[in-house]
Formats: sequence, C-alpha cells, structure tokens
Amino acid sequence: MMSDPSFADDIGLDVHLRTKLVRFWSYIKTAAIRIGNDILEIEGWSDANPARYWINYEYQGELNEIGGFPVTTTPRGGKERKYTIDLGSKYPGQ
Repeated sequence: MMSDPSFADDIGLDVHLRTKLVRFWSYIKTAAIRIGNDILEIEGWSDANPARYWINYEYQGELNEIGGFPVTTTPRGGKERKYTIDLGSKYPGQ
C-alpha cells in the first residue's frame, strides 16, 4: 500500500495492490487507486474473465476522470487494456 494524504492540495492518494497466491507463487490480481473521494479498482484478465474495472463501486461505469485527473483507456490487443491517469494535468511542471 502507498498513501499520500497531502497529494494534490490534501485531496489524498492511496494505491493498493492485491495479490493472489497460486501454489508457490503469487501475482497482482487487482489494483485499487483512491484520489480524493473517487476509487478506481482494476482487475486483470484471465482466459475465463475479461479485464474489468469498477469506478466508485460501479461496474464498468463511465471512466473519464478520477479525483479530477483525466483517465484514458487504451486497448492493447485481445483482452488487454492500458489505464493511464494523467497526474500532471492539474499541476504541470511539478
């Protein structure tokens, strides 16, 4: 977990990585990001489940921004998606 309560003029930032144990190894199954009052949770895909996300607990909800920062989703072929949160958009040059 990473937490910065003073991020972006004290709106705060938290990042959680949730792992899944498989026999003798583990992998990151989900990532949860909170900026201000908004929460984005992204879960990786498998052969059985496509990639999916929740924004403020709404499954596959409209995802344009989180905490006032723009979010872009880019397909990367097949089931893969790349999610980018532009943290520099609100405070350029910092």
